[in-house]
Amino acid sequence: MNHTRPLTIALLLLAAALSACSPQRDMHPAARAQAAPPQGAPAAVARGKIEVEGGLLDLAPASAGVVRQLAVKEGQQVQKGQLLLRLADDEQRAELGVAQSELQLAQARARARVARLPALRQTLERWQAAVREGAAEAQGLDEATQALQAAQSDAQVAEAEVAVARKKLEQLQTQLKRLELHAPEAGVAVRVAAQPGAPVASGAPAVVLLPARPLLVRAELNESFVPAVRVGMRANVVADGDGGGAQAAFPEARVLRISPVYSSARLQDDPLRGPVRVVDCLLAFDQPPQAARVGQNVRVTFHE
Repeated sequence: MNHTRPLTIALLLLAAALSACSPQRDMHPAARAQAAPPQGAPAAVARGKIEVEGGLLDLAPASAGVVRQLAVKEGQQVQKGQLLLRLADDEQRAELGVAQSELQLAQARARARVARLPALRQTLERWQAAVREGAAEAQGLDEATQALQAAQSDAQVAEAEVAVARKKLEQLQTQLKRLELHAPEAGVAVRVAAQPGAPVASGAPAVVLLPARPLLVRAELNESFVPAVRVGMRANVVADGDGGGAQAAFPEARVLRISPVYSSARLQDDPLRGPVRVVDCLLAFDQPPQAARVGQNVRVTFHE
């Protein structure tokens, strides 16, 4: 009896059953779509750097002087209007005190001269009535009129003196404010160059502030990739570390602006071809990147 034929038939049936039970064949269409490799290649790639919108703020006092009070430390969060430092202001405060006294004196003098006017007006009115009734001569009326006019002129001069004294006081107050440095907006003091008792020059940065603004990516788009990138295009951003291993990924970004001019690359070079021509491309994150730092190098992959 030949046992080979039944064995062959059994093997063929087993092969057909295994083919029918293939995982790819039994997989749901949606699952097969997820398991399929991503379609299409990146539209462009570029190196970039993370920066804060508007850049870091170099803060300096408006006047030169010696630091009397330093009210901020590196790494400290500051609010808008918060005092950062104050320069020595003894001379200015002394002048301010004198100006305040001069203003008070001018105001008192003006009040005294204005207080004389009602009585002089009443005297003039009585002379006018007496002259109309023929009970007095015109000479007395003229003298009363001149006295009132002189008093009015003195009152006007006194008011002008008050205005001058007030203006002087305001100027000294402005000069005093120039000796103080306040935070123009909220942020983090990333560097403090001033020290108590040390002089600072006018315009020399005393505090560097990282403002509380959105972080952006400025990517250097190689000239060969410029036609493939457009405003609004999506992009993936990852940290550009020199070491191996996994690279930190940031939230997805989108293209905000593409520069209309070419420039020389700062983040990439080609020893064989020389300087690389690039176009700056600015991208905004969809969500604030938690682990990103200003100045950090990144790699950007643009996609449709």
